[in-house]
Amino acid sequence: MTAEPPDDHFDLRTRPWIPVRTKEGASSIGLRDLFLDAHRIDGLAVALPPAASGLMRVLCAMAARITTLHTASNNDDWQDLRYDLLEASEGFDPSSVDAYLGEHGSRLRLHDPIRPFLQDPRLVDQSPNRSGVNKLVMARPAGNNQVFFGHFTDDEQVALPSAEAALHLIAQLYYGPSGQCTPRTVSGKRFGNTVAGPLRRSLSYHPAGRSLFETLLLGIPAPGTWPRPGRSGPVGTAPADSCPWEREELPDPLAPPSGAVGPLSALTEQYQHAILLQPGPDRESVVDATITWAFRENRPPHTDPFLIWDEAKDGTLRARDAEAERSLWRDLDALVLMNRGDSGKRPLILDGLVGGQIPEAAFRSLRVSAYGFDQDGQTRDRTYFSASTPPLFALLETSEEAGDNVLALGVKEGREAAEKAAQRMEFALRSAWRSYTTPFSDDKPGRNGKGGGPWPGVALAAYWPAAEERFWDSLDSGDFTHALSSFGRLALEIYDEVTRPVASTPRGAKAREGARGLVRSLLDRSTS
Repeated sequence: MTAEPPDDHFDLRTRPWIPVRTKEGASSIGLRDLFLDAHRIDGLAVALPPAASGLMRVLCAMAARITTLHTASNNDDWQDLRYDLLEASEGFDPSSVDAYLGEHGSRLRLHDPIRPFLQDPRLVDQSPNRSGVNKLVMARPAGNNQVFFGHFTDDEQVALPSAEAALHLIAQLYYGPSGQCTPRTVSGKRFGNTVAGPLRRSLSYHPAGRSLFETLLLGIPAPGTWPRPGRSGPVGTAPADSCPWEREELPDPLAPPSGAVGPLSALTEQYQHAILLQPGPDRESVVDATITWAFRENRPPHTDPFLIWDEAKDGTLRARDAEAERSLWRDLDALVLMNRGDSGKRPLILDGLVGGQIPEAAFRSLRVSAYGFDQDGQTRDRTYFSASTPPLFALLETSEEAGDNVLALGVKEGREAAEKAAQRMEFALRSAWRSYTTPFSDDKPGRNGKGGGPWPGVALAAYWPAAEERFWDSLDSGDFTHALSSFGRLALEIYDEVTRPVASTPRGAKAREGARGLVRSLLDRSTS
């Protein structure tokens, strides 16, 4: 293998750092090979979901630049250009790829001494204290935080290969914590706290095509969803829409940060943290890191095009949280229904993915990948996960004819039926457990309170995987007509199985039968 030149500084254009899947298997490549071969790559193979979510945004922004889709003046022109690119399936133009990567080459190096990729070199002087490489890796405990996937201590910082560090850098910028952080001093003002990253605790949905080329084109937001300038610059003009590595000047940490003014800034420039990686002597690893605040104020909010938005009690829209216990199929209706009936919004990126707006072959293969990170709003990280849907073309076919929306509405009815059956089963099992274990006559089944016992947890662990299988079977058959009785029957079977060990005792049989009717009432009379 030929050694990299001394001034390489870990060039992300050529170094292998992005895991991808091809028909030959999995491998890692750099940005240049990724864009040149995108039409021959099946998709990303990033094992860290928050890094995959952030990286998709970065790559979609670059794809918009390379194809000039970010310059379209209206939706019609934009859709025509995207349609032609998808239909040709020839991949990205090599000369455009080389021109873009060449123009910003020095800022696409992870350890560049002047402008390292997505980092703030000013932290060398403004934040002399280090956060530690363990803080960079969300799966490692740092400080007093709990163990996640491995045992690490602040006393022994384990170096991270630079290729992996680049992915963790992206994950931190999009999903980083709020609260106390390594102090930073700017113009004599010292602060040691920050706000959360823009995607913290969120569930991000991305269209997935037959190749990475299709996936990136399908992930570029349409002009109708672009944020518009809302804050003027120092001379009364709106800041230009661009990515952090494209800007000549680093932002002023004490000035109010600019909001998103177009697709590029919306995808790549919503970070709230400032990070600087400390490479090892060979620049092939990261041995330390500084993670601190980037701005003293929140960025102006905007509607991220990859998130589901639910309406809160006060009427404001709030991004749906990622929950490890909640499978992707339970959000399927929120992805495919334009009008959910609750004033919420599906991801805006899906609005332009209907028949006629993309080539038929691409449309019929369209899937959605989800990346979630179950976190609280501050520092606690529970777990991250990813999932993918089957092709959604049958659900995304929409017209003014009511019959064309029957299946999509059935998805919503099926999900609601499954959740109702689960709630009824859980309540019945709590009631049965309390009746079985509480000898006092005034503590009757169905009363609220603690002491639900082990039955509900055991039952739900068995119910949700089986309910998911039943849901997909109903979708395949295109029939959700008897969804409530179908999921109710499943819930009743699991209720009976969980309570079977006590059914042979008089007290157990009485408790079991006393609450069983709560679940049995979900069934049609003909099936009860």
